[in-house]
Amino acid sequence: MQGIKKLKPEKMSTRVLYALVALTVLVFGAFFFIGYDTPFEENPEYNAPLLTDLVLVFIYAMVTAAIVLTGAAVTISMKTGGKANKETNNIPAAKIAWGTILLLVICLAATFATGSSEPVTVNGTKFDDTFWLKATDMFINTSFILLAIAVCGVALGLSGYNRKISIKKH
Repeated sequence: MQGIKKLKPEKMSTRVLYALVALTVLVFGAFFFIGYDTPFEENPEYNAPLLTDLVLVFIYAMVTAAIVLTGAAVTISMKTGGKANKETNNIPAAKIAWGTILLLVICLAATFATGSSEPVTVNGTKFDDTFWLKATDMFINTSFILLAIAVCGVALGLSGYNRKISIKKH
C-alpha cells in the first residue's frame, strides 16, 4: 500500500469515500440487525433499538467532521487565493465564493427572522423553546431555498443561455 502522501488527490478522495460508505453500511447494518425490535419500556407499541446511540454518535461525528473540514478548506482557499478579484480560467472565482457566503448568511438571517416559534408536540412532548423552533425552521427553509437556487443554476448552466449572452458580447 502506498504512503498517504504519495497518493494523488483523486485516489485519496476515492479511498476516503469508500471507507465512509463502508463505515456507514456497517453502522446502519448493525442498527437494523442487532436488537432493532426491542420494545420501548414505557410503551411496547414502539421500538427502542439497542444501537440508537451508536447511530446518533456516528451522525454527530460525521456532521462535526464535515463542518471542521469545510471551515479548514474555506480558510485555506481564502489564504492561498491571492487578490480579491482573482479569476480562475476566466471565471471570477473570488466573486462567486464571496457571493455564495453572502447568500448563505442572508438566507440564514432571513429564514431565522421569519421562522415559526409556535410550540410543537412530538410523541406527546411539547417543545416550546422559541430559539430552537426558529433555528429548526431556519435550517430547513435555508436548505430548501439553497437547493432551489442550485437547481435553477444547474438548469441555467445546461440551457447554454449564459454562454449565448457571452458570445453576443464578443
